Amino acid sequence: MSDEKPPLSPEEQDELLAAELALGLIEGDEAQALMARLATDAGFAERLRDWQSRTAGIAEELTPVMPPARARQRIREELGLATAPLSETLDSRIHWWQRPGALLAVLVAVIAILAAIWLL
Repeated sequence: MSDEKPPLSPEEQDELLAAELALGLIEGDEAQALMARLATDAGFAERLRDWQSRTAGIAEELTPVMPPARARQRIREELGLATAPLSETLDSRIHWWQRPGALLAVLVAVIAILAAIWLL
C-alpha cells in the first residue's frame, strides 16, 4: 500500500496558496508574484479574501506575552542587530588618551622635557 497522495488540482493549489498568503507564510518574490496576480485573477483574489476573513479573528483570541529579555537579546544577536551586553569589556572600547591617568602622564612628561631643555 502506498502513502502517496494524489497531486493537487489547480483549484486546490490556489486554495493552498491563498491560505498561506493570508497567514503570511509566503515571502519574497513568490509573495510579490501572488500579490500581482490578485489584480488579474478575480477568483484567486476572492479566495484570499475568504481566507483573510476566516483568519482575522485568530489574533484577537491570543493574549500578548512579552518574551524574556534573554530571548529578545538572542534574537537581536542572531539578526545581527546588537551585541550581547558586556560581551566586550569596557576597557577595549576606551582609547589610551581617554583613561583617567593618561592626561596626567602626558603633562608630567611635557614638564619633564621642558625642565630638561631649560636646565641645559
